[in-house]
Amino acid sequence: MKANYFVNNKYILRLLWKVQKGRVIGEFLYCALNYTYWVFYDILFLKYLVEALEKGADFGQIMAFILAVMLGFALPNVLSSWYVNVYRPRSDADIFEAVNTLLFDKATHVELECYENAEFYNRFTLAMKDCEKRLTQILENQCVILASGIASAFALYYMFSIDHFVIVFIAGPLIGNFVFGKLINEVKFRMKKECVPYQRRMEYVNRMLYLADYAKEIRMSGIFHVLKQIYDEGFQGVMGKIKEYRKSKVFLLFMRNIFTYVIIFQGVIFYSLYRVMVSGTMSISGFTVLFSAMTAVAHMVIQSSKAVIQSYEYSLYTANLREFLEYEPKVDELQKGLLPKDCEEAAKSGPVLEFRNVSFAYLGQEKHSLHDINMTIHKNEKIAIVGHNGAGKTTFVKLLMRLYDVSEGEIQYYGRNIKELDLPEYRKLYGTAFQDYQVFAMTAAENVLMRRPENDEDYRKVEDCLKRTGVFEKVSRLPHGMDTVLTKEFAEDGAVLSGGELQKIAVARAFAKDYSISIFDEPSSALDPVAEYQLYENILKECKDKTVVFISHRLSTAVLADRIYLFENGGIVEQGSHEALMRQNGRYADMFRKQAENYVGGMGYAE
Repeated sequence: MKANYFVNNKYILRLLWKVQKGRVIGEFLYCALNYTYWVFYDILFLKYLVEALEKGADFGQIMAFILAVMLGFALPNVLSSWYVNVYRPRSDADIFEAVNTLLFDKATHVELECYENAEFYNRFTLAMKDCEKRLTQILENQCVILASGIASAFALYYMFSIDHFVIVFIAGPLIGNFVFGKLINEVKFRMKKECVPYQRRMEYVNRMLYLADYAKEIRMSGIFHVLKQIYDEGFQGVMGKIKEYRKSKVFLLFMRNIFTYVIIFQGVIFYSLYRVMVSGTMSISGFTVLFSAMTAVAHMVIQSSKAVIQSYEYSLYTANLREFLEYEPKVDELQKGLLPKDCEEAAKSGPVLEFRNVSFAYLGQEKHSLHDINMTIHKNEKIAIVGHNGAGKTTFVKLLMRLYDVSEGEIQYYGRNIKELDLPEYRKLYGTAFQDYQVFAMTAAENVLMRRPENDEDYRKVEDCLKRTGVFEKVSRLPHGMDTVLTKEFAEDGAVLSGGELQKIAVARAFAKDYSISIFDEPSSALDPVAEYQLYENILKECKDKTVVFISHRLSTAVLADRIYLFENGGIVEQGSHEALMRQNGRYADMFRKQAENYVGGMGYAE
């Protein structure tokens, strides 16, 4: 998306008008009042005083005029102070909340692929960075441009009536800011944009050093030195970009200052002094008023042009914001469509889920992660997807839950392509527990329900789910029971559970949902084989009236499944029950026997 100044700033102003109309109106009135002061005092007020003194006006008459001016501006001054110190900070907070709500909402509704796309993630980072400050600054700049433009036009008209030639000096700050200032901001934006990948490295290292999850590994290994190297590489990358652009920035800054300040201020002084002292065509009072007017206009033009240039710079950033907010997801998280229950009622029989010639490749990869997958899953059937790491098992789950769309083929739910279904309702079919589960800095109850408990019934549900996974006894002994926060990030009395205990809480999340299909993606990787077997037994017992798909690279639990699919290199190489696959004496049987050698009697670790 091109960083179109007018289009992007119009978009931002419309966005701000939508979320905070009062601030938009108030900012313009505040700027208009400030520039009214400027024109009035530097031109009209000074003109009156100088002419009154030249004409020998009465002291009382002059003082009466000054007092009238003071009284006339008293109330506007009070309102301006209230606006700056009370209303503006409050409206800033409203804008911050409203815009971040839009960003958060968009971030949760773009497809998973966006977070695995470095280019998209860089744009997202730029969009989020100091977003609310840039938005309010754009508003303030636009109000400055409009108000100063009106005030400058009035002042220039007055100056033109005194001396036509003096208008020429206004070209200095216009060239300085609109030509060189624009170039400066383009250079700054390019530099900042090229610094983002390096800054992300530095921010990554900062994050790693502050997260408890990485504390043990950092202290028990030499990885800190690798992290420090990554940080240093990022820092050197940033410094390299600063050095790369510094000469052009210094030159452009020098030229901008010459045109913006030297030409207009020194130029007007020399010209006015020439007319007073050499040609004798201007009076001292005329010089005073003209110079004051020129100074006011110069400052207004400088401020206006700076506001335009800064708005142009910010429009480069808001282009990222606009692109992010206007981005149309490939997988619309709010997609409406057929309701799953209607599909089930219409079909009445047949498989619940069916993969038909499904292939999939991640963005930027030519090789398919999955290819030619054909599979049927019937109601209440227990399916095991097994294979070595990297075989495509987790990708299979992502496609099943439509976190990605297939590249070829289709996935059907009761005979209808899942792309035709209402996506939020389709996702509600699934109770899930992932291998890469995340525990939030929230209470145990909130981590199970994935929302705040509202009543006693919710707590009973949490207790029941924790009991099913065998971790309730541990949670009940925590300082606040189910209301204990599961990290110490924000709570000193928070709990730090073991990996296996946390995995059981992740499994409890699946039980807490009203679901018909369970997906368990390596939910027992932190458990020993005995605990793993017991967990799967509990899962299958609790899900006896559910369709279950569980993913594992350990085969000891596959014996519990009705049907097993062995994945290798993104394809299905064997399928059938445990007994049938063992009789087939193929790759599954070979893998099973090799893994069994690591256990004593099929359970427990070998000596």
